[in-house]
Amino acid sequence: MMNRIGLLAAALLVTACSGETGTEPAVTEATLTPPVWETETGMGQPRAMAMAKDHVLIITEQGNLMIDGHQQARGEFEGLDVRSGPDGTLQLVTLHTGSNQLVLFQWRQGELQEQQRLPAPEYAVNGFCLYRDTQSMLSVFLLDERGSADQWLLSGKAPQRLRHLVMPPEAEHCSVNDVTAHLYVSEEGVGLWRYRADPEQDPERELVDVLGPRGDIVASATGVAAIPGGVLLLDAQARQLSVYRTDGTAQQFAVPDLEEPERLVARVANGQLTAWVLDDGQQGVRRFTLPWEAADDVLPVIPTVLPTVETDAVARFGDAADDPAIWVHPSNPGASRILGTDKKAGLYVYDLAGHTTQFLPVGRLNNVDVRYGLRVNERLVDLAVASNRDHNSLHLFLIDRDSGELSDAGEIASGLEEIYGLCLYRDAQGVYAFANGKSGIIEQWLLTPTDRAITGERVRTLTVDSQPEGCVADDEHQRLFVGEEDHAVWVFHAGADQGVAAEQVIAKGENLEADIEGLSLYRRGDQEYLVISSQGNNSYVLVDAQPPYAYRGRFRIGMDPEAGIDGASETDGLAVTSADLGGAFSDGLLVVQDGRNRLPDAPQNFKLVPWHAIDATLGLSESR
Repeated sequence: MMNRIGLLAAALLVTACSGETGTEPAVTEATLTPPVWETETGMGQPRAMAMAKDHVLIITEQGNLMIDGHQQARGEFEGLDVRSGPDGTLQLVTLHTGSNQLVLFQWRQGELQEQQRLPAPEYAVNGFCLYRDTQSMLSVFLLDERGSADQWLLSGKAPQRLRHLVMPPEAEHCSVNDVTAHLYVSEEGVGLWRYRADPEQDPERELVDVLGPRGDIVASATGVAAIPGGVLLLDAQARQLSVYRTDGTAQQFAVPDLEEPERLVARVANGQLTAWVLDDGQQGVRRFTLPWEAADDVLPVIPTVLPTVETDAVARFGDAADDPAIWVHPSNPGASRILGTDKKAGLYVYDLAGHTTQFLPVGRLNNVDVRYGLRVNERLVDLAVASNRDHNSLHLFLIDRDSGELSDAGEIASGLEEIYGLCLYRDAQGVYAFANGKSGIIEQWLLTPTDRAITGERVRTLTVDSQPEGCVADDEHQRLFVGEEDHAVWVFHAGADQGVAAEQVIAKGENLEADIEGLSLYRRGDQEYLVISSQGNNSYVLVDAQPPYAYRGRFRIGMDPEAGIDGASETDGLAVTSADLGGAFSDGLLVVQDGRNRLPDAPQNFKLVPWHAIDATLGLSESR
């Protein structure tokens, strides 16, 4: 029986899979039924093996591919992984050693077809494993013995590299749990690591278990197999198999009668765990069976919409792009602009095709918003205001109503020590800016045009208990929505002569995960929605913009490999308009900041999603 260190490592696995944090799960040493070991006959000495439903796939000693005992392809193949589709189709990958190319095959109704070949990498491929995401997109991880991995997207007309990961040197065994999106990689002299397989997640890693004396792996970490409700690890040198369950229990079993047990295949079916251990010596294959009552891994299903346009990337890597605003051209909606802040450098201006039309290098801008129709120096202009973190100021820009070009109109010093979020509001008295700071203070400033400039007067102060950022004002109903990042969305009276009490709109919980970031309003006819960036799970939440603020649904923004546009994740700011901008945006447009820009890896940018895609996905019009 494993000691407490190993069980705590397995307990970490429970926490990661369940999404819970902050509490240590109970650790118990439940007695597991002893396994049954049998010699698997009729397989010979395979180089590799994989299971998919009732199908057995083997790479023979000669490097040929066999499925259910029938030879399907001759070649110099090595390694194997497979995924099955609902129609019985298999997609499998293997390495053609002569060309150092990974080959994707499809097997359907007894026929094998080659679908894709990855470009041969400059390194020798040490190992690989498949991952199918929530969009049913298939990707593969290629392990480089020098200490890295490349993730390639296989869904689409041609392979596309998604990202490059730092990995343990000489790693050669990996396996992915598609449901929890966990990539497991063994490092022979260290232990078992868990990474995030989803390219829209941070590439952080955690140790599941480690070699003794700090952990419970006896001598080495080699073959690994992710299964529903757990993960298996083979210790080749000690000839032991470790079974980690997501209920916090773990156990080790001796592997009998094998010289060099290096590789591992496993599946769970009909209440039973079956694992096959492959011997690199001459002892064949051993089959291991064990009753398995662990619950399947189940995560909430969040529907996906696709972006149709992405903007040019900002100039520098890192956490740079932050918040967009949409400026609608008064006479030619197709000439509208997207303003996007770069909190390292300034303000970008994009057209609706995502191309940069202007960049203003004015400093670290965080949030930006727009209002229309101000007369400044006898000229009718529109106004954009951004929070400038270099000077803790409101940074003003005038927008030419014909060309959409922005010009710098100076700054107004705020009273905030760390200015953060910002949004604009207009009523009969004029245009106001709400600027908030990390302390929870929200300042309301009246912006007054003069013959030469725009001046500012602080007229009111609001507060929330902790750090806010995203905010949006409803001019028609004189309300201000504020996102308190770790807690809830609140609504205040927006009028400068009104009280300072707040009402809760929606709190973090089942449908909304912190950080609560960007907020924006969509209004067309009787449809009035507040759109919220639920950064903690890379989703976007819709609630009615009127009391009682009924929840209308949530969605994610996925990747479109045919268009070469990745999904959106870790979104800070967002903006939405219901204006008819023509074409795909005739029902309006949602723009979101993308915290991880893939296809290929690049600095951050903004993604554009037609509103009609959101409406159709959530059934908004149907519910009215």
